[in-house]
Amino acid sequence: MALARGDLAGAARSAAASRGALTRLGYRDQTHLPLARLETGLRLAQDRPGDALTIAGQPLDRADVRRSPRYTWPLLAVGARACGAAFTFAAAARDDSLADRAHRLLDRLHALAETMDVIGPVQQADRLTFAADSAWAGTAGAAPGAGALARWDAAAQAWDRLQCPYPQACALLRAAEAAMDGGDRDGAAQRLARAAPLADGLAAVPLLEQIGSLARRARLSLPARPAGGPAEENFGLTAREIEVLRLVSEGRGNRDIAAELFISAKTASVHVSNILAKLHAASRTEAAAIAYRVGLADDGPRAAGPPRS
Repeated sequence: MALARGDLAGAARSAAASRGALTRLGYRDQTHLPLARLETGLRLAQDRPGDALTIAGQPLDRADVRRSPRYTWPLLAVGARACGAAFTFAAAARDDSLADRAHRLLDRLHALAETMDVIGPVQQADRLTFAADSAWAGTAGAAPGAGALARWDAAAQAWDRLQCPYPQACALLRAAEAAMDGGDRDGAAQRLARAAPLADGLAAVPLLEQIGSLARRARLSLPARPAGGPAEENFGLTAREIEVLRLVSEGRGNRDIAAELFISAKTASVHVSNILAKLHAASRTEAAAIAYRVGLADDGPRAAGPPRS
């Protein structure tokens, strides 16, 4: 939950605590495979695709993970995402070694998936997610295949039937990307409109940021949140503080905020402190989550020219 909500420090602490506790035990699929999945996702969120590849591949050398499809399918999916991220990073950095590692791991994941059992609807949803993720990884840096949209739609539908909103929203986002790549703007908008409230309800800030980013790049509108509740009072925030909060919600630091709003970094810091106090938020991440939940992170009109601080 910490990882999905953008609290990377909290997720890292939990992973380290889990790893420390498990050192006293022998290897067990039901404990070590979920931990490997968590740590792989954490390294991806930290923009460390090489480390993500290492962690995702380690369990494949340690045991026959085919005996535990319940825990292995989710690891295969995040492993495929790690391969895709590594391909993209390697292409930008011209790192042939990293690309070769990603190719080798992706081949192993495909070979393993072909021999894995699928028992029940949850594992079927995981398998569909792996199929979409691994196909995306194989085309990283190139145009997606013709079946990308269908694969992500199938995964989203499977998670919808299971009433699992987070993986459903993730799949809908990827389906929207595939629709945009295929020139289907209406289809992309429809999928983003379904994904946004799911992520919003979970305070999944990184996912909300990705949804909002795609909508902005494609110039698509997301549905407005319902009126009413605390958002109408804006928690006592001034217009300037709401502008700062929107930038905080985009992951901007104080210097970036200062440059965007033509104010000093010290003034930006003061605004952020006031915002945290008014929202009763313990961190910028928590403030961003509140902003997305109540609609204060939505893009609003900006004044022309350098505004006053």
